[in-house]
Amino acid sequence: MMKSLLTLLLAVGTLSLSGWAMSAEPLPDKSIFDDGYPESAPVESLTLSFEQLGLSKFKLDGVSSNTRVEFTNRLDRLGKKLTLNFSYTYSPSLIGRVSHLKIFFNENLVTVLPIDDKNTVLGSVAEHSVALNPKLIKDFNQVRFELIGYYDLVCQDDYSKTIWAEIGKSSHISIERQSLALESLLEYFPAPFFDSRDYTKLTLPFIFSSQPDEPTLEAAAALSSFFGAQAKWRKAQFPVHINSTPTEHSVVFATNDNKPDFLLNYPDVDKPTIEIISSPTHRYAKVLLVLGKNTEQLKEAVVGLVFGYKVMTGRSATVDAIASLPLRKAYDAPLWVRSDRAVSFDEFIEYPTQLQSQGFRGQPVRLDLRFAPDLFTWRENGIPITLNYRNTPVEHGMLSRLNMLINGKFVDGFILENDHGKTITTQTLLPLLSDINPSQSRQDFELTGLDLTTNNQLTYDFNFAVVKTGECSAIPAGGEFGAIDGSSTIDVSNFHHYIALPNLRAFASGGFPFTKYADLHQSTLVMEANSSTNAISLLLNFTGHLGAITGYPAHRLSIQFPSSQLDFADKDIVIIGKPDSFLSSVAENSSLSVLIDNNQRIVDQAIYNGAYDSTDAEKIKVNIRSLGRLAIISGFQSPFDSDRSVVSLIATNDNAYSLLTDALLDNAKTSQIMGSSAIINNQGIKTIKTDDQYFVGHVPIHTLIWFHFSDQPLLLAILSILTLLLISFMLWRLLMLLTKKRLSEGDKA
Repeated sequence: MMKSLLTLLLAVGTLSLSGWAMSAEPLPDKSIFDDGYPESAPVESLTLSFEQLGLSKFKLDGVSSNTRVEFTNRLDRLGKKLTLNFSYTYSPSLIGRVSHLKIFFNENLVTVLPIDDKNTVLGSVAEHSVALNPKLIKDFNQVRFELIGYYDLVCQDDYSKTIWAEIGKSSHISIERQSLALESLLEYFPAPFFDSRDYTKLTLPFIFSSQPDEPTLEAAAALSSFFGAQAKWRKAQFPVHINSTPTEHSVVFATNDNKPDFLLNYPDVDKPTIEIISSPTHRYAKVLLVLGKNTEQLKEAVVGLVFGYKVMTGRSATVDAIASLPLRKAYDAPLWVRSDRAVSFDEFIEYPTQLQSQGFRGQPVRLDLRFAPDLFTWRENGIPITLNYRNTPVEHGMLSRLNMLINGKFVDGFILENDHGKTITTQTLLPLLSDINPSQSRQDFELTGLDLTTNNQLTYDFNFAVVKTGECSAIPAGGEFGAIDGSSTIDVSNFHHYIALPNLRAFASGGFPFTKYADLHQSTLVMEANSSTNAISLLLNFTGHLGAITGYPAHRLSIQFPSSQLDFADKDIVIIGKPDSFLSSVAENSSLSVLIDNNQRIVDQAIYNGAYDSTDAEKIKVNIRSLGRLAIISGFQSPFDSDRSVVSLIATNDNAYSLLTDALLDNAKTSQIMGSSAIINNQGIKTIKTDDQYFVGHVPIHTLIWFHFSDQPLLLAILSILTLLLISFMLWRLLMLLTKKRLSEGDKA
């Protein structure tokens, strides 16, 4: 433990420990809190539908008689009132006096609902509203439904299709939650700003004292990408405000010479500082203060926070120094399958029992896999996986299977074998299969059907056979376990990286090519110096999106305002702005003018060709100014480096930036973005082709030739003939030289 702590401290620099042992130092000047606090805690009401909570199993039967709906409770909320509102329909064959439905809340029996077999209306719906005891609420909560069903008291078969009950999809949980005034402690971080117990989208306002400069925007982008990496699939959105007082959990950036009005009397700092305080007007709202003597120190404070928060305690922490953090290597993002070695399944799990399935029809084992979008899989059979799995003994002669799926599509299946009667002993009621030694099977196979641009879900589904013991009955399911061993591996280290661009699907879903390096140290973002709060919010939403893709903060992203001194060599470039944003600040013959001219050409072509089906350049300029809420995402080859790319996020007016945010954060919309340009308006997303295709990456020369001529068999045949003729000519010349040499040696003899 001490060794890992020292390693972390060396990686992020020396963090000041002064004041950390205290829970919260008193402020030297409390005048900003003279107005007092609200007396009553805010109470919010939530309605969470079962579908929203991820319930997929609504039907119960004699064997699969349980289903669970789970919800969480935030650290800064206190559940005051919970009501379970649900409906269900049951089989008319069930006997009322012995059949019933049991409801559990966190494994505490709440109620038992009888089945009314005297109801003459077939298919009638029973509706109930059940109050749940708020004292039983935990961080992670579970409501469990269990069906006890009998259709015959003498000849009962649990596998009979006459035993069933189905919960209504309109069922929901109503919750009243009261805000809690947490202590201002860094030990909670990233809570309450991001709470892993909260499964909803993260909305976290960023507040600046005034119009932010480049270092301040880089600090904000690094922090938003960190929160995006924490939120992952939940998504994260960052509204931006200038010089406002926070009324909810917020992040505030301030320097000694530039503070928002509510912090005017706040003490100055000498070093990069992170503090947590309560809002002066809403004590239940926490404020994360990123402070520095100047804007350069804001970036240092953020880097110290995102890499060293686990060793921060108390209300305040200062960053004395930051050691040089190593540059990330290509394709080594924490959430990606590494490209330099085989990766074990243990590296993907998020909770201890994720690789285990229990029961006759247990929940499948699921793993999320994200690959580099430019993996070159042409003419490859698939991605090799070495699978190790274990299962409890199965009955001789009965067919039990393990099925494998990728993104819901069947890939392969395996027959489960027994352990030849071997007895396994364990010290626990629910054995962790990784600690025991049952029979283990191993299969080597290859994985196909992947979408490399987005997240993939790998599923292993254990299906145990039913053992019948007679006409009326079967041995009840119980004690069935299946586990995928964490030593199983997936290996893409032998694949090359080569991709055709522009490919906006790879950009929107995988952040490529910018996410090739997780810290974005080879990326530059260009935007106006006086960008609106909506444009800055798009920047932060974009970097948060990249953080969710890589799982790593983009702390090396370079943000530049228009200047004739900009150098874009060896950089992938992002542009955020309006169609004519940079025209007034572009010097002729500068690198920026070349970039903007190329971008303007692509944007004009996208808007005009996509909307009017013509190529009149003069009409393009007129119509750009007349359009309403419209956004364009375009990709093209960098004019400075043939191996680099440019992607522009363009909004025709300030309100249109929200269209770009929605397109990046809404999975349904993101999946529609593809090609070289995408036009986004209130009606949807339209993809058009605006620029020529180019290729980025490296493959062997012979593979490159076959790949590019594969769709032109005639040219490929001619090239093959020419190659054979060339080789034949070279061999003929070599033989002629050898013959001439032998003849000359014979003459001398």
